[in-house]
Amino acid sequence: MNDRSVGVEIEATAKWLEGRGIRGAAVLLRRVARQRDEAVQQLGMRPASPAYQTGAEHTAPRNLDAAVEAAMLRTDVARLQALAERAGWVSDADAKHLWRWRDGWWELGHRRKDTRDGYHDTGWYLWGPVGSYDGEWLDSHKGPAMAEAERLITKHLVATRGDGR
Repeated sequence: MNDRSVGVEIEATAKWLEGRGIRGAAVLLRRVARQRDEAVQQLGMRPASPAYQTGAEHTAPRNLDAAVEAAMLRTDVARLQALAERAGWVSDADAKHLWRWRDGWWELGHRRKDTRDGYHDTGWYLWGPVGSYDGEWLDSHKGPAMAEAERLITKHLVATRGDGR
């Protein structure tokens, strides 16, 4: 395994995936990020061939190839995010936890009433990315809780981005 850094956000997501037993997706995410970084790095590099040094070769073909590769990788990452978003709520190994990607990771988890832990009612609670929801009770049943979670996520995204995609 190549130990070059892929960035804090990608590494955190990859570790999150590994922690939930989704090692293949974590490896794929790191690989695509490294390929993207290599393509971007090539855009700023000049060929080291002797022909370039004599002025017989221009950097345009190599930079164009790198730009095309970088654009394709950005498209691949966007597709991966779109597929994850379209997948909807995905069950964790624990049947009482659901995960969802929608411009960040969201968790819908079932908790039993325990006022010492802050759970005042038995039911489904929503957690989201920083600045969103942090354990808000939604409903005692899974179906209505999922519908309410989608509504709250959309409301949060509209408020933060203005479009709700």
